[in-house]
Amino acid sequence: MRIDCEVHVFCQEARRAAPVIDGSLERLESTARGCEITGLVLVHPGFLHCDPAELFAQASNAQMPVRLIPPLVRPLAPAILEEWSRSGVAGLALTLDDHDSLAESLEAALQLGFHLEVSGGVEQRERLAELLLADGHRLVFRDFGLADSTRDPTWDPRVERLLALAEGAEVWVKLSGIGRVPDCWAKAAADRLLEGLGPDQLLWGSEWPHVTTAHAYAPSYAQAMAWLEELVPDADARGRILSETPAALYGFRNQDLFA
Repeated sequence: MRIDCEVHVFCQEARRAAPVIDGSLERLESTARGCEITGLVLVHPGFLHCDPAELFAQASNAQMPVRLIPPLVRPLAPAILEEWSRSGVAGLALTLDDHDSLAESLEAALQLGFHLEVSGGVEQRERLAELLLADGHRLVFRDFGLADSTRDPTWDPRVERLLALAEGAEVWVKLSGIGRVPDCWAKAAADRLLEGLGPDQLLWGSEWPHVTTAHAYAPSYAQAMAWLEELVPDADARGRILSETPAALYGFRNQDLFA
């Protein structure tokens, strides 16, 4: 039972970034199986903008268990969110930049059991995150929970604020961003998060295939797995980050993952 909590699927002809990589689910599943990944979380790639149609179209052909994270960038009718729930959606991706306009959609998402996957870091959003948690929302912070990698995580006050927010709360942090953050920074950040949160509040996402524009370094899937091993060398902790923690959050069942 090993789950990658952030992968991308897309039609190659829809892609507007380099290098050109086939983003089909068939190729992704084959590559993931080669690294003993048995479940995938499909996160809507930003270059496809706000329309999640491609995400749902690709997911409909899945041969392994998948969960979907489409974007919430504008208010959506409860009926649409209910349809998304039936289609395998487990959470919604957003930035918290326009929280007020999304209030009704967030309430509907809460009723459906969706969690929220937040981009852009926690800094200057702690109060809003606290309000969402008080309302019953579960929060996942992507990219180590920080907006940038310019400060040493061992003394970065943003890390302390993130840990304070997550203490005793339904908050998870995703170790993701290979190729975008320096390896030495990522290792220091992972060490601090492991110390402060432990593997029960940490997730991992390969973000494969990588779709960042002008990507000078496009790691293979095996390299992304090796990156996680470097970040979390303890096999037991890494196993929980890959299995029990994401299985519970995203609603994967053992019988699905071993099918």
